[in-house]
Amino acid sequence: MFRSQAVEHVKARQYGTVILASPVSHRVLTSVFVGIALCILAFFFLFSTTRKAQATGVLLPTAGVIRVTPGQAGIVTAKRIREGQAVKAGQVMFVLSAERDGGGEASPEKRISMLLERQLASLRSELQQSAQQGSQRIAAARRRARDLALEAERALAQIGLQKNRVTIAEQSFKRYADLAAKNFISAAQLQDKQGELIDQRQRLADLQRVHAASGRELAAAEADLADLELQAQRETSALGRNLSSLEQNLTENEARREILVRAPVDGVVTAIAAEVGQTIAPSATLASVLPEGAQLEAEIYVPSRSIGFVKRDMLVLLRYQAYPYQKFGQYRAHVREVADTSLLPQELGLPQGSASEPLYRIRLRLDSQAITAYGKQVPLKSGMLIEASIHLDHRRLYEWILEPLFSITGRG
Repeated sequence: MFRSQAVEHVKARQYGTVILASPVSHRVLTSVFVGIALCILAFFFLFSTTRKAQATGVLLPTAGVIRVTPGQAGIVTAKRIREGQAVKAGQVMFVLSAERDGGGEASPEKRISMLLERQLASLRSELQQSAQQGSQRIAAARRRARDLALEAERALAQIGLQKNRVTIAEQSFKRYADLAAKNFISAAQLQDKQGELIDQRQRLADLQRVHAASGRELAAAEADLADLELQAQRETSALGRNLSSLEQNLTENEARREILVRAPVDGVVTAIAAEVGQTIAPSATLASVLPEGAQLEAEIYVPSRSIGFVKRDMLVLLRYQAYPYQKFGQYRAHVREVADTSLLPQELGLPQGSASEPLYRIRLRLDSQAITAYGKQVPLKSGMLIEASIHLDHRRLYEWILEPLFSITGRG
């Protein structure tokens, strides 16, 4: 097919066939670079990261911490609670003195109390004497009424006997009259019998007058007894009202001198801020009460620049300042409630200068009410400061890199 001269020329060339050299190092480098490229691609497509928002906050009970205030200025004279003590509603927690001049001997409130106590002692003595005198008068009236009743009963018995005597005298006079009519006795003897009958009738009339008089005296004695009892009751009531009025005045004065601060609800005492001898303002917080059975929740404050994507049930990792997370770890919580309006740091009671932009209040539901420390479950306490990381978004690395393109094309 080819000319013989061309074939011979090729066979007779001075140089042999060109063969490209491929050192082992080149192949190794190529493999390394390809592997690196594949790793970079795998990193971009497989590696993911989470965008987080940082916030700070505090642990609070779901029912809120109830602050105990005196409502009136005074000096703490007694503290009847201790930190962590369980209290019942109405139990006395603090006793405050509201006296001027430090409650000394010359204080006006104490002088008033001493005067009222002397008046009370005098009135109680008067009440006792009046009751004793009234009892004596009533006892005397009862004895007199009882004697008159016995006298009336005796008079009535004598009247019955006297009636029998009158009957006998009448029967005797009748017999004598029959005998005189037959001239068996003289007229003088008949007149004697008639005189005896008149005498017996006169005695009966006297006894009846005595009985009637006894009845009238008995009725008068009973009326006097009723009057004495009513009078004693009126005197006792009047003295009792005066005594109650004085006791009320003393109680009111003592209330102005001494303030009893009571627990508003059943719960556990926490954050005691008052000590004996301390002067307290009316609105000062003496202590706080954690309502019985209340669960703790986290309340965090997120700046407005980070609130846009915060939604309910988002995962939040908490770090308790009292327990360094490097040693005790982070704890899970979830968003329970997101405020619709922002608040200034001053409205939230945060320190001045802690933040300059509006903050949103977010409440978190804790996954656990305790932390694990040294193998033991340690209950969390109200008021603990926390740092929170809110997991806003979870994407792969290539999605973050291509986010501007996704935004332009409308892909999220």
